[in-house]
Amino acid sequence: MVMSTIELKNKLKEKIESLDEDYLLEYLMNIIETETSNEAFEMPESHKKSIDKGLAQIKAGNTYTNEEVVKRVRQWSEK
Repeated sequence: MVMSTIELKNKLKEKIESLDEDYLLEYLMNIIETETSNEAFEMPESHKKSIDKGLAQIKAGNTYTNEEVVKRVRQWSEK
C-alpha cells in the first residue's frame, strides 16, 4: 500500500508526537534540516584527512578482500 503525501505526513506527526527520546527527535530534526537545506555540505577537515589516508592505503596496496574481512570478523566474533 502506497501512502499519499498527506497520509505520510499525518503518520509522521503521530509517531513524532508519541516520542519521548530527545536523541531521536534531534536525529530526525537533523535529517529534515539536512534534506531541506539549500546550503552546500561542507566536509570537516578531519574527514578529508581520513579519506586521503584511505586513498593512500589503497594506492600502496594496503587493502583486504571481502573474503578476508569476513574471515577476520568471524574470528573476532568467536572470541
